[in-house]
Amino acid sequence: MKIIIFTLCILLFPFNSGNAEDIPDCYNHVDQVLWVVSDVENTVANYEELGFSQFRDFGVVEVISGTTGDTEKIRLVCANLAGAHVNWIKPLDKNSIFQDFHSGYGDGAMSLVHRFDTEKEMQKEIERLADLDIKLLEKKTIKTVEGDLIFFLMDTNDKGKYYLGFTYGDSGLKIHQSLSAGNRNNMKLNQYAFAIRDPGPVSAFWHKIGLPEFQINHPELGDTRYYGELVDHELIQGWQRHGSIAYEWCIPVKPPIVYEDHIQKHGEGIHHLAFTVDDMDEVLEDYTSRGFVVSMGGTWGEDGKPGSGRYEYIDLEKAGGVTMELLWSYHEDTTVP
Repeated sequence: MKIIIFTLCILLFPFNSGNAEDIPDCYNHVDQVLWVVSDVENTVANYEELGFSQFRDFGVVEVISGTTGDTEKIRLVCANLAGAHVNWIKPLDKNSIFQDFHSGYGDGAMSLVHRFDTEKEMQKEIERLADLDIKLLEKKTIKTVEGDLIFFLMDTNDKGKYYLGFTYGDSGLKIHQSLSAGNRNNMKLNQYAFAIRDPGPVSAFWHKIGLPEFQINHPELGDTRYYGELVDHELIQGWQRHGSIAYEWCIPVKPPIVYEDHIQKHGEGIHHLAFTVDDMDEVLEDYTSRGFVVSMGGTWGEDGKPGSGRYEYIDLEKAGGVTMELLWSYHEDTTVP
């Protein structure tokens, strides 16, 4: 009988080399974002207007490929956007993974980077991923006057919709630690979010690595607006809540909706950063008075009741290509659309 029960347990709970407990703890935190833009100065100027001030402009710097030995030049600005540490990169040479991404995708965030304590720990993870047929695509060392920024980029973009990135030790740590999360409207980072077509294959891909499968949600939204007009659009959400900041995978069902716009213009990938706000109307007044446009908005839950809230999207297509979502909720700790 014990043998039969054990066999049934194997059938009901098959072993998986990608269990969440098998992956390093650093997956629970996004250390940095690699974000490719065509105009760094314009991107910085717009985010200054949005109330951010924590930037470090390195000008034109050299990048060395650890896989080919080739060198290239990029324009680099590091920033802290209410807790999101970003590296804005303008590629200046043709033979580059940054230029290749920009040629196919346009302005946008290409990689979420996780930090290992040591190079040895990182190499162990790269070897584990190689066993799962996920190879190291590129190693980049960005030379700055304040030290090297080192990034290892895995070949995950086609199936996972962004490049999984690694760094280790104190690479670039002092640069980003010198930039605070403070901003004019006291916003706080709440989500990294993506626009995709079909959640099934993407969820399965990341689950193979060890991240949780998407928790699928069909949200019931109210007062749904698209560029100021009331609309009847629909979406599906896929949630991953394994880390300190949630991942939201947005699947357009019924347009007009900003996720469909993004996929049409850029393809599938990182769509927006979401930030909580203390006073939605105050922030919207600030932004619209400065010429920014609200692309989409709405509510969830019963107005004024626990669990209810409001969301608004700011169109930043011409300011780096990554949309901003503003979130206000009745509950301080509620994670929202």
